[in-house]
Amino acid sequence: MSTMEYLAVLLCCGAATYLTRMPALVLSEKIRIPEKARRFMRFIGPAVITALIAPSVFLPDGRLNLNPIDNIYLPAALATALTAFFTKKSLPAIFAGVGVAFLLSLM
Repeated sequence: MSTMEYLAVLLCCGAATYLTRMPALVLSEKIRIPEKARRFMRFIGPAVITALIAPSVFLPDGRLNLNPIDNIYLPAALATALTAFFTKKSLPAIFAGVGVAFLLSLM
């Protein structure tokens, strides 16, 4: 692919992202979302993140690996989840997970 093709793909992806999200933002001021839907929508972000991360943690080589000695991603994910749960902040959680993964990779 040439540079122009990459640029065209990038611009099309940006336009598609913008055009699919903009109507919801514009209409959200005019439409009242029911409380049940709002409560449900709070779980969409964590569910998507979990769906993206879980295969990397549990299937690092394309097969299920639940051995924390062979799979350094398990303790790193646990450290990340615990830090996020107790601090309620993402940056310390990221540092905890990366730090545990780094230390375990040295062994």
